[in-house]
Amino acid sequence: MVLPFSGNLSTSRALQLFQVMRMGSVIATSILLAKSGLSTPEIGTYEMLLYIGTILTFFWVNGLLQGMPPVYARLNGDDRKAFVFNSFLVFLGISAGLFLLLFFGEKWMTPILTGKPEVPYFRIFCLYLLLNLPTFPVEYYYLLHEKPRQITIWGAVVYGLHIAALYVPVASGFGLAGGFFALSVLSACKLTWTVVLVARMGKPEFRPDLLRRYLHFSAPLMLNVLVGNFIVVFDSWLVGWYYRDETTFAIFRYGSREFPLATALATALGIAMIPRLTENLPAGLQELKNKTRRLMHLLFPLTIALLFLSGPLFPMVFNADFAASAPLFNIYLLITASRVLLPNAIVLSKGAPRSIFWVGVIELAVKIVLGFLFIQWWGLTGVAWSVVCAFWLEKLALMWVLEKKHDVATRSWLDTRWYAGYLAALLAAYYFSSF
Repeated sequence: MVLPFSGNLSTSRALQLFQVMRMGSVIATSILLAKSGLSTPEIGTYEMLLYIGTILTFFWVNGLLQGMPPVYARLNGDDRKAFVFNSFLVFLGISAGLFLLLFFGEKWMTPILTGKPEVPYFRIFCLYLLLNLPTFPVEYYYLLHEKPRQITIWGAVVYGLHIAALYVPVASGFGLAGGFFALSVLSACKLTWTVVLVARMGKPEFRPDLLRRYLHFSAPLMLNVLVGNFIVVFDSWLVGWYYRDETTFAIFRYGSREFPLATALATALGIAMIPRLTENLPAGLQELKNKTRRLMHLLFPLTIALLFLSGPLFPMVFNADFAASAPLFNIYLLITASRVLLPNAIVLSKGAPRSIFWVGVIELAVKIVLGFLFIQWWGLTGVAWSVVCAFWLEKLALMWVLEKKHDVATRSWLDTRWYAGYLAALLAAYYFSSF
């Protein structure tokens, strides 16, 4: 079996590898912090800061990033260069505005977001966000210019240094404050490189028409990501509100993770396929079907293995306090079955981002209702099951949109026989692993 990023390095494989490195750095950081001597409440503080950053940035960052390939593909010549420059201005401007809001609004923002009067290390974390957020488009600039090796090198450098910048100061006794200071220095270096890259690839010309076009196309995507990410953010808020305990919050955050390889490879494949689907839909659908099949051959066996291994691995990899996170993680592993379905990419290639948004609104409404009900019935495991249900609703609804509104049959982009077999095996494995 050939891994998606082996052999000749295409942009889709490079982006998949980049996402793997990104998710790998998240896992490595979690493991190292658990082994660093930090107390579980301190780790809970770190997770709470990440939660604050996620709730305020994920929707617009990812919505703007998703909008870049479709908009860029429809431009020509100098307009493409100007688009690179103007897209960077958008990220820079929003990052600066968010920094001012958080830095000067700390006293009323933290109680709203966390239910606590204050969160340690909040202001140094704000500085880190200010410097780091404008660097997110770098891999997309490389993607748009068909530079797969640069994507891979960029990922290896920045995520390797990210792990070191956070862990080394913590392990050396400087605590989370030292870790966030080192991350801020690293982000300043990344921002410098981003400016250099934009100067090389872009054209320093302020273009309100391109800004309007970009923001108009990305607005529904941002709203959809807001809705979709709010599902995860809502869970963290719900657990914090319901239990009001840093240790329980940390246990939930460590367990409420999808299989990172599945998330990374599926997300990157969907992004990379949008330009191909836009240029030639029939050929793109066949390519998507073939690559999705290969993805299933890799991800489903690994997910099934993890269902049986997570119990002994969690206390071994993290520490004994996080043994209770393993059952939550097993439920989240079931999301792999919906992750490998990529109707979102096809809908975007058809120029219909609003369909994704409205599906997301329905998904969110169902998720909130299920979250409040399930946490009372089954506690933390109930929260996890509500996420699985919401993700399935999203994918099934988008598949219906493609079938009914765009006349795109599911069989044209998904090998249904292999998928049905793997799905049955995954559910059976979860059932037996529960005992």
